[in-house]
Amino acid sequence: AAIITDFDVHRIWLAKGVDAYVVAPEWTKEKLQSLGVGKNNIYAPGIPVDPKFFATSNRIELKEQLGLKQDCFTVLIATGSFGMGPIEELMNVLSEQRFQVIVVCGNNQKLFERLKNKSDEFIKIFGLVNNMNELMAVSDCMLTKPGGLSISEALVSQLPMIFINPIPGQETHNIKVLKHYKIGISGCRIDQILVELNTLRSSRDVYLTMVKRMREIAHPFAVDEISKIIEGLA
Repeated sequence: AAIITDFDVHRIWLAKGVDAYVVAPEWTKEKLQSLGVGKNNIYAPGIPVDPKFFATSNRIELKEQLGLKQDCFTVLIATGSFGMGPIEELMNVLSEQRFQVIVVCGNNQKLFERLKNKSDEFIKIFGLVNNMNELMAVSDCMLTKPGGLSISEALVSQLPMIFINPIPGQETHNIKVLKHYKIGISGCRIDQILVELNTLRSSRDVYLTMVKRMREIAHPFAVDEISKIIEGLA
């Protein structure tokens, strides 16, 4: 089986003798069909994610463990292992507006060293972490790059996303697909990001509508579904 792991593949490889294409969303399945692949040879079980991202978490206890306030709208800034984008500027603007901010610097040690002393009652700074599932569980929105795995983890965590600094090509195509499902916010300047976050913070209806859309296309059990597909082809 050819396994396509992102939300959109703008250079889809087609070959004779392929028994099945396993893709992320129905959108990519439809694209393959338009290229001549039979619909019975395409499956859309989603991208596999670690089960800990959709495990039930005690949000109150996690916030206590992480030293977070219970009653603050919490924004997670996580832009990949390289810590790319206007992270410090975003952090400062959001904390001034009384958002609680979690910053994950990843492997960007220079960024971590620059920011680590700025932790206060509204800001928490982390380097490279192995508990992203917990940070997602305690957050209300994530500012992130639109990588396929990050998107999938946020979807099963039901964590609304605002996309920043997409890499041209695959990540911009991922945004295109998510726009089709009315999921995620993109193309915003910092002042516009602040407006979007204030809307999510102030309107429960807007927030829950976004979460509902995410729930509809999330695939928490993609690993099991892919395993069954492969077993069926054996």
